Amino acid sequence: MKLNIHKKVLMLVLGAGLTTFLVLSIFSYFGKNLVQRDMADMSVELGEKSAGFTDALVVDQLKKTFGELAEVKAQFIDWEMAVLRDDATILADAVTEIFSHPENYLPKDLPDPRTDQIKNTVLYKLYAPDIRDNVTPEIQREINLAANVKDFLPEVLKSYEGFSATAFVGGEKGWYMCSRLVLNDDGTTDYNKVVQLSPEYIYNFDPRKRPWYIAAKSAGKPVISEPYYTVNVDDGYYQIGASAPFYDAAGNTLGVAGIDSSNISIYDWINESASSKGSVNFVLNKRGEIIFSTQKEGALAMSVDGDLRKNPEESLAEAAQKMIAGEEDVLPVTCNGENFFLAFAPMKETGWSFGMLIPASEVLEATEGTQEYFVEQVTKLQKQMRREHSYTNKIVVAVPVALLIILFLMSMNLSRRFVKPIHDLADGVREISSGNLEKKLDVRTGDEIEHLAVCFNAMTDELKIYMTNLTKETAEKERLATELDVATEIQSGMLPKDFPVRKDFELFATMTPAKEVGGDFYDFYFLDEKHLAITVADVSGKGIPAALFMVVSKTILNNFAATFYKQNGLAPVVAAANEQLCAQNEAMMFVTAFVGVLDLETGEFVFVNAGHNPPVIYRAEKNSCDFLDVEKNFVLGPIDGVPFVEQKIFLKRGDLLFLYTDGVTEALNVDEEEYLPERLIKFMNSTDCAADLKTLLKEIRGDLSKHVGEAEQSDDITMFALRFNGKS
Repeated sequence: MKLNIHKKVLMLVLGAGLTTFLVLSIFSYFGKNLVQRDMADMSVELGEKSAGFTDALVVDQLKKTFGELAEVKAQFIDWEMAVLRDDATILADAVTEIFSHPENYLPKDLPDPRTDQIKNTVLYKLYAPDIRDNVTPEIQREINLAANVKDFLPEVLKSYEGFSATAFVGGEKGWYMCSRLVLNDDGTTDYNKVVQLSPEYIYNFDPRKRPWYIAAKSAGKPVISEPYYTVNVDDGYYQIGASAPFYDAAGNTLGVAGIDSSNISIYDWINESASSKGSVNFVLNKRGEIIFSTQKEGALAMSVDGDLRKNPEESLAEAAQKMIAGEEDVLPVTCNGENFFLAFAPMKETGWSFGMLIPASEVLEATEGTQEYFVEQVTKLQKQMRREHSYTNKIVVAVPVALLIILFLMSMNLSRRFVKPIHDLADGVREISSGNLEKKLDVRTGDEIEHLAVCFNAMTDELKIYMTNLTKETAEKERLATELDVATEIQSGMLPKDFPVRKDFELFATMTPAKEVGGDFYDFYFLDEKHLAITVADVSGKGIPAALFMVVSKTILNNFAATFYKQNGLAPVVAAANEQLCAQNEAMMFVTAFVGVLDLETGEFVFVNAGHNPPVIYRAEKNSCDFLDVEKNFVLGPIDGVPFVEQKIFLKRGDLLFLYTDGVTEALNVDEEEYLPERLIKFMNSTDCAADLKTLLKEIRGDLSKHVGEAEQSDDITMFALRFNGKS
């Protein structure tokens, strides 16, 4: 016989209730006497074991908490040190960039504290005693070149507002430049404040003898220094910082740059985070020396020449050994005759270890009185159970009949209430599924069925919103696709497609964007009857922004070339175009470009390479290809006032220039391997470069496609070929 849900629920509830009642009655009858008899014997033992277990649990939990707290504090100090080291590395890299490309920077002068007033965050220079009176022109050129860091060094220091900090650069030849951030007495920053420097510092300071210089130079990499003492005008204080070596283009070490800050902020944080009056927080270095501590004197006070591993207290010395080994633990130790727990954790960035010493009495006082409390509670429970046992015996006969009647009535009512909202829910869902999304289910049961009804109502609302939004999004996507198609046609229309058919030269080019629109472009035009100008360029980025910058760049280069190439030459044309691009380039975009002018009578080819890939030149007499030797000029757009070098070569009859963007040599296959310049030159030497230019570019593109395979095009691809045939 099949049962409906109503009958199933009735039988389930009634059967479960009867079974539970019978089982509980049997266990209650046989168990009540057993429990009463054993409770007296177990009360004392239970109290003692519960108290002991609680003591151990509380101690273990407190030790775990202290261990986690020590780890968090260690990570905080480690993070502070890592920030200093990263800032020092950035500063050293900037100085390395300056000395690696000195042609991109102009010499700058700095104030000298011997004759000038030095204001807050202003970069000044010092000379070591051995060169102060004998500054050679070479040293002067070196410090004037390094002085270019003053353009951004004050901004670096502003990130340390709220603390005393110093950014500095020291040269191997003895020169030194420094920018200080000095706080007022109230902790504020006044950038017009005059920084007071002691005469001893001005006249006797030698950067090469400072700990930060020696450490970074010896390590040959960025290092975090341990606290070292710095003398000011009025007093001295401990500094902590990081330094890193910088190099010239050949990789030779020229000096050390770095940033330091007073360790007061770290010390105050350690002191404020102490867990109690008797606790001590400290930091241990690899030599066992305490370099930070909340204890002013005693075994755990700050000491740069004491080894905690040699402490007469064996437990403390052994714990120090584990700290230096980079371990993490909570151990009982003895210090000055008192018992403590020492929680410690390693600091990975510095190799130091953070320790937190907590009095054992503070940990153990939480467990006092637990045994007496548990015995008292068990005794009370025993008395209560005896009273309850007596009361249960009196009502055990009358209760079963009443319970059975109540259970039957409740089961009937519960089954009806359970089934009714299910029917209502099914009817509503059936109407919603027929397409009526305005239907709302009204089920108020206060349980999962009501939640299901709410979810169905929310689903219908979301379906209506989704259908509305889907219609809008589809229309918007169609509009954007139409606009993007128009932008593609406009960009394509700006690139020359009608290649001249002449006897004195041949020309052909292609551009395939990685997106619908791209940043690559090529151009060619006549400056007069015998001078042909060509351009191949690559704008940073892809898509619409690159396409817009491409239009501006192409127009500016064309206008300047047509305006004053004849009077000034090609390099001034490129320099003027760069100035124009920089004028309103708030997005800091840039473009690499190769610009050239060919004399169609003599074969003289004048060119300027602005950060672009070197073209391939094919010499017909030798029937061989090689990369054209080009000067490394800067790109166009981000920096004004940059000089550009103009070069020239002579093309003979049949010679060919192949220009391209990095979308060719950096094309990636599915294994993310680049096509590379070596493969390009190898392929061009293996193919017929005297062939029709359209055929030649097709063959190069075919070899490129063979390398890329199924991989998606990662960048715009532009190829441009120019063959000089001479006068007929």
